[in-house]
Amino acid sequence: MNMYKYILLFSVILSFQEGFSQKNKTILVEYQATKNNFKNTETLIAEKDKAIYIIDSLLIENEKNTNIATFDEYSNKITVSQKTIKLDATRFYMNQNSDIIYFTQKFNEEITIIKDSLSSFNWELQNETKKIDDFTCKKARANFRGSEIIAWYTEDIGLPFGPWKFKGLPGLILEVYNVNDTNIFHWSVTKIKFPYTKAVNFNYPEDMKMINYQTVVDDAEEQIKEHLKRSQARVPQGVTLSETTITRSGIEKIYEWEK
Repeated sequence: MNMYKYILLFSVILSFQEGFSQKNKTILVEYQATKNNFKNTETLIAEKDKAIYIIDSLLIENEKNTNIATFDEYSNKITVSQKTIKLDATRFYMNQNSDIIYFTQKFNEEITIIKDSLSSFNWELQNETKKIDDFTCKKARANFRGSEIIAWYTEDIGLPFGPWKFKGLPGLILEVYNVNDTNIFHWSVTKIKFPYTKAVNFNYPEDMKMINYQTVVDDAEEQIKEHLKRSQARVPQGVTLSETTITRSGIEKIYEWEK
């Protein structure tokens, strides 16, 4: 690490430790998010006990710019690739003193507030450390909705937040990822700015319609089933398909309401 970067990093740590003895000091943290083959920059803005997490919109384009449906006769599996996939911008609103996360999402063509009641992460703190830049980070492990999660957090910045829905550790999460899974999800810090002086509204918009996360999950999976039924109707005659099942490929594989 060169001397300028060391001085800058030391200043961030010192400013944070001094600044958070006062009220309403804000920090901005940028992460590179890797979700399988897709990368995006995502942003955490946080105060001592509340945070907002920002995922900007992302457009993914199929190289052939066409809808593609393929059938594998050995696995009885139909794969449908859309020509474009647009991921809408999302805002997550979190409070350390609550297990509820509110986030924005389009539902039935309307931007809606989604209420997600999280169970506790029950982090298991590990006796292992490593350096991320010049921050000393400690390791923690958790099982979150069916995925094994590893997080590296630093007590140099005593904020209980991290990327996406991850929170509840005794320091800022600088890196977090899933393990023992075929689909890779990985977040790593790329930028820290403290103090962050722009005005931030940490409250979710109360004038929007609100629905429970279970409603969103059930609706999305019902749409997938209907889409697969239409795709199956186009397979060659004489081909018999087994009953369609949906395998969740994201971080969230098992929800509390299904146990």
